[in-house]
Amino acid sequence: MRTFLRLVGAALLLILMGLLLAPGGTVESEELIWDKAAHFIAFGLILWSLGVLFRRLPRTWAALLAIALGAAVEVVQGYIGRDSSWGDLLADALGVGVALLVWVVWRGFRPREAFQPPNP
Repeated sequence: MRTFLRLVGAALLLILMGLLLAPGGTVESEELIWDKAAHFIAFGLILWSLGVLFRRLPRTWAALLAIALGAAVEVVQGYIGRDSSWGDLLADALGVGVALLVWVVWRGFRPREAFQPPNP
């Protein structure tokens, strides 16, 4: 199951990065809320992917990495003909923050425990 989750996490990360960095047009004003929602959801999923791929990485570091990745995406989008915006970065950070909060609540405020193989 762990290998399957890592494959899903890697595929999801690659697909999302491809969508975020693909050349495209600008977003019209009536689609603005959907653009921010897409960033929110995408970066929540990116945090999940980083958590699955790098299991020993503390979640707070994974969250910071995801936000830094969002900032880098916004910079690159400015060079490939897409609109880079502070609003997108805010939506990215909020998506990461909510995903981190969901993880903390899910785990019952306990830190991740190291994997220990079962005793024979």
